Amino acid sequence: MFDCRTSNMIICCDHVLTFDADRLRQNLKFCWPEEVTARNDEEEFDDFEDATNLVKCLWPGWHLPLEEERSLLQRYTVSDIRLVLVGRPGVGKSSTGNAILGRLAFSPGGPSSGTSSCCWQSEWVFGHQVTVAETPGLSETSDDAVKRDISTCVNMLRPHAVLLVTRVGSSTVENLATMRQVEEFFGMDVSRYTRILYTYANSAAPDIERQRRATGPELLFKVGYRYHVLNNNPDHWDGQQVYDLVQAVARMVMAKGGEVYSIRSTV
Repeated sequence: MFDCRTSNMIICCDHVLTFDADRLRQNLKFCWPEEVTARNDEEEFDDFEDATNLVKCLWPGWHLPLEEERSLLQRYTVSDIRLVLVGRPGVGKSSTGNAILGRLAFSPGGPSSGTSSCCWQSEWVFGHQVTVAETPGLSETSDDAVKRDISTCVNMLRPHAVLLVTRVGSSTVENLATMRQVEEFFGMDVSRYTRILYTYANSAAPDIERQRRATGPELLFKVGYRYHVLNNNPDHWDGQQVYDLVQAVARMVMAKGGEVYSIRSTV
């Protein structure tokens, strides 16, 4: 029988594992057993005292405080993902939102048409509660009303990522101008949360490497070379593309510890 109070050896599957028992006792942590999400860090549990009493029973001489810890799964389980679609008028943000959510969530001619309104829809997508916000189209003539609406939308939604929607084959100069507007509206640090989303509507997949080269290094550098391709034609929906996008954003959320984006100042 293994006695954790005195032993510094465990025999498991014919392999001998050795450890420093004193060092182990000095670094005890209590790990919550329940699965939690990045949004539920404030959730309360009631078995911490039981764990403390058990440790004292095992090691009567132990006097250090028992620190609380969470497992990697508990720290980084991402249950919800919030996305904001930005781009010029007519680039297909509505159909892109529909493709991501897998249903007819946005009607053509909504905010993308340039009207000063923003809306969002949610759906379970590959195990995540995904919320997509569609924003008014950005152009050289976008006024303060559009900026206020986008700022309000972003601060209410608190997105994990901003997707710059652009069509395959679009002008590099145009895309750079749109990105500058996004930075003007959202703030310069928005690039840390931005991913380029190249969209197309025909059945043939585009040459994404050619598109990447055509985009040029400046824009890709701004967003940390984060880009995806998505067929936003409902007749050619590609679940793998949606899965890859959602998982990439989930990994980014994990890396940032659930950090979200907000606009600190509005017009």
